[in-house]
Amino acid sequence: MIKCKVTLAGVVNKAATTHAGKDNKPFVSFSVILPLGDKNGNVREFEVGVAADPGLITAGLVSIGKRVQVVGTLYFRKREDVIYMNMYADSVSIDVSEVDRLEGEMEFKGRTGNKEIHLLTDKRNKQFQTFSAFSKEASVESATFIWVHFLNFNPEKADWLKPATSISVRGTLDLKLYNNNLDLGCQVKEISEWKFEEKKAEEAQQ
Repeated sequence: MIKCKVTLAGVVNKAATTHAGKDNKPFVSFSVILPLGDKNGNVREFEVGVAADPGLITAGLVSIGKRVQVVGTLYFRKREDVIYMNMYADSVSIDVSEVDRLEGEMEFKGRTGNKEIHLLTDKRNKQFQTFSAFSKEASVESATFIWVHFLNFNPEKADWLKPATSISVRGTLDLKLYNNNLDLGCQVKEISEWKFEEKKAEEAQQ
């Protein structure tokens, strides 16, 4: 499970339209362009799909070219090796002067990969951990696996961490461009082992 509480600011590239959900309740959807760059100065634009309650906005006011700010919950979906971003909005502001950005906190539950957990030292002689973990995400067709790269500046709080371990993490979302693809990262604030009993209980509720 990967769920992020975020603030998105950007330009609308698909105007808001009203639809009926599976329960026949109406919702408004539109999309926003998010530019992301890499360390070499390359930039690529990604699309973030947004769904909102009709009471939050009037569809006709969210048109192409409008600059908006959206606060809500961000989810990732993967299809044929492409990761898509979708938001459920809690609030939508129109004609804002915010710069393009997507910032917030990530909640992650998944499993570390089979590679070793790296303990490194920075220029100030402070140790930190780097590791990757994947979340199993259910889709209409089949289950997919989304990887996240983690950076932990308090490795003493996770000295138990090892490969192939189920973990629960809360931290700061960090999205980048890497090899012209979306790269998911997280700076760890809290980390704990995701106990087998907790995992089975949550999966039973899905």
